[in-house]
Amino acid sequence: MKNNASLKEIAGILKTAQTILIFTHTNPDGDALGSAAALCRVLRKMGKTSWILMDEEVPEYISFMDTELVTRDKDCLKEHDISICVDCGEYSRFPALADKFDEGKLHLCVDHHATGDGFGDHYYIDPSEAATCQLIYKLIKELEAEVAESSEDVCEGTLIDLTVAESLYTGINTDTGSFQYSNTTADTHAIAADLMNYGVDHTAINVKLYQTIPMTKLKIQAAILQRAELLFGGKVAVGYVTGQMLEEAGAVLDDAEGTIDMLRNIEGVEIAAFLKEKGEAVKVSMRAKSFANVAEIASVFGGGGHVKAAGCTLEMGMDEALDAIKKAIGEHF
Repeated sequence: MKNNASLKEIAGILKTAQTILIFTHTNPDGDALGSAAALCRVLRKMGKTSWILMDEEVPEYISFMDTELVTRDKDCLKEHDISICVDCGEYSRFPALADKFDEGKLHLCVDHHATGDGFGDHYYIDPSEAATCQLIYKLIKELEAEVAESSEDVCEGTLIDLTVAESLYTGINTDTGSFQYSNTTADTHAIAADLMNYGVDHTAINVKLYQTIPMTKLKIQAAILQRAELLFGGKVAVGYVTGQMLEEAGAVLDDAEGTIDMLRNIEGVEIAAFLKEKGEAVKVSMRAKSFANVAEIASVFGGGGHVKAAGCTLEMGMDEALDAIKKAIGEHF
């Protein structure tokens, strides 16, 4: 754990603020959006003015989540008391909005990535948590305690309602691979169980996340798997997608989401790497099944993440990026 403030202290800071901007990493996943959405809605219930600021559209596969709190307008708040980043702990994870983050009078960070250092004026980073949504759940509980101790009638009852609970549950679900990954703990299940007490329909969320697949997604996944390589005696699976492949399949980049898990699930594979061509750069996602540390591999290229799930960005073409990743994985073995 890396922290210079407790969640209780961060809750106290948020309670006294009036205007809060929430930031998360680029290409947000379910945990990033779930953390931001749950916190933003709770802050609004407390009478605060709060927005989630992004520089891109919410990915289609999680667009069913609570997105009405998201804005791309950097002028949504001319001045704000607090900038808080969730599910990321460094400027490199949201470079286009770093200047707006700095405009906050105070800077906070709540994250669960081991590669994040102390970031902001007050930070709480705990890699033992399966998802940042677990931390935000605990932060909200601290906010409830702050509200209960206050004489101000800022809201009635619990700060968690069905919408907040759905955001948190979805984030935990996605970052644990529907509770399959090794980061899942008894605490994870206890929090998920409590969120279901607010009326969360876990079946409906799972259908939206995993059982609503457009044909274009299947086509691009098939194209990716056809080109995938097994290396180092079948212990490594490497796949990639290019703009040309997407065009031929009539797909978009979001349709490639989840392919990394298919590569990791191949029998005998320990490390899976998936490379996505995005503009002039290549985004790399890596997963480990049991003993490997993909965060170490990602750190070679200035990236990071978790021991079993990490990523990086390579400013080079696809062929060069494939060679670089294969070499780095080989050196790791």
